[in-house]
Amino acid sequence: METINDRMEMLVNQRFGGNKAAFAKTIGLPPTGLSNYLGTKRRSKPSVDMVTKIVLALDVDARWLLTGEETPQQENVNTNMHGNVKDSNVAIGSNNSVGNVSVGTDAVLEERVRYLEALLAEKERLIKVYEKMVEK
Repeated sequence: METINDRMEMLVNQRFGGNKAAFAKTIGLPPTGLSNYLGTKRRSKPSVDMVTKIVLALDVDARWLLTGEETPQQENVNTNMHGNVKDSNVAIGSNNSVGNVSVGTDAVLEERVRYLEALLAEKERLIKVYEKMVEK
């Protein structure tokens, strides 16, 4: 079963040619700290803060990173697995603007953090459900 750590490693390999130090620098993590997540022995689960950094720094779909599933299409805005908007009706650029309307960086960040927290809560709920199923 593919884990969040596996998807993080996929990002390192696909976007950084396997260079873990470059990945760590991009997300604001010391390279030595990355071994806890991508090491072969004991792989820690990343914190919400770390997931947020990855999502924001690499423009990755949070749902894909957390669960391996793409975010469903909503209200005529289609996103690919990396969170990039594909619909021509709404274009969100790297300068945090929608069309000609500027969007505050703090508001965007807060919304993404709330979304990540909701995804993590759902993940935890599902884990508990699956654990109860296994116990039976």
